[in-house]
Amino acid sequence: MGVMQMVNKKGGGPFTQVDEEAFETFAVYCGLALHHAKLYDKIRRSEIKHRVAMEVLSYHGVCNSDEVNKLKKAVPQAESLQLLENFDFNAYSLSAVEKPLYAVYMFDTLFRDKFQYPHDDLIRFVLTVRKNYRVVPYHNWSHGWTVAHCSFVTLRKTHIFSLIEEIALYIACLCHDLDHRGKNNAYMKSMSTPLAMIYSTSVMEHHHFNQTVTILQQEGHNILQSLTREQYKECLSLMKHFILATDLALFFKNKDRMKEILTEGNFAWERKDHRSLAQALLMTSCDLVASAKPWSIQTDTVKVIFQEFYDQGDAEKKNGASPIPMMDREKAAEMPDLQVGFLQGICLVCFDLISQVLPATTQLLDRSKQNLGKWKQLAAESKNKQLAIDIEVKKSDDNHHSEETAD
Repeated sequence: MGVMQMVNKKGGGPFTQVDEEAFETFAVYCGLALHHAKLYDKIRRSEIKHRVAMEVLSYHGVCNSDEVNKLKKAVPQAESLQLLENFDFNAYSLSAVEKPLYAVYMFDTLFRDKFQYPHDDLIRFVLTVRKNYRVVPYHNWSHGWTVAHCSFVTLRKTHIFSLIEEIALYIACLCHDLDHRGKNNAYMKSMSTPLAMIYSTSVMEHHHFNQTVTILQQEGHNILQSLTREQYKECLSLMKHFILATDLALFFKNKDRMKEILTEGNFAWERKDHRSLAQALLMTSCDLVASAKPWSIQTDTVKVIFQEFYDQGDAEKKNGASPIPMMDREKAAEMPDLQVGFLQGICLVCFDLISQVLPATTQLLDRSKQNLGKWKQLAAESKNKQLAIDIEVKKSDDNHHSEETAD
């Protein structure tokens, strides 16, 4: 509330009706000015608090010098380096120190002779990326590393991409699930989470990309600093394109378009739209690489995937929602059938399409077909076992009914 005193000049007449109306109008503007001044002060204070919070998060969200020095002293094992060149490599066989060490090694192998970057910055970048993956069953640092490794093997076997495309692909793969909370986009939207309020589509994927850029912008983390302004802009654009491609909701549109192009027999890497489509499908293939690993790795991975699914299902139940069968731990017996559907409907389709434009990735298709056969076998065994249980229960019920009749 404000008070203003108006004094007429000496010798002047009294305030007229027009004067009073003009003053009332002026008073409204004064009130608006006061309101906006208070609002601006509130916004300014909020911005200051935000900067302080970001400083705190930045301090706790980046690696420390001890971690950097420790990794600089580590030496890769020759035997592991040979195995690293194959899609079958098992990320779970690496220790906590070895994963970032080999992530750095793969980047060096791909790019050390192609563009300049401070090696300490690369080490800091990788260690900070690791730190910004949450401790969740599946979408964690190990998964990010595995996807990056798939891109590494692909890039070592092919020579179709430009330097900027290769850099963007590798970084995108390593960072594509940064700060994943173990919950999918549908959950984020249904629970009206803050992230869902910010992004209307591909909620988590947009967040992963923004986290990646945030890390690159940290002091001592910008491994792209030697790129020109245009190259840097292109690299970020491609990274966003790659990371958004991990949203399976976009995959179905991409695979339909690629099928159409391949059926017509006119796919051309020189065409920008064709190239962009192939990039997206390659990224999806890298993200799905767990389905193309040897059977022992595939089954171990599926266990943690479903552990994460069931955790989400439990959270949905607590909020009064009914999870889909894939997320419901009470329907764990359906896992083999669900895997058959996932491999047939998504993985094999994706691997088949990418193998047609990048034949060097054919191993992904072949291995996933082998895994599909084993999942089908498990699904059949599971159905037979359930059938036996149902028959046994029916016999028990019939016997019980006969006894009651006899009585």
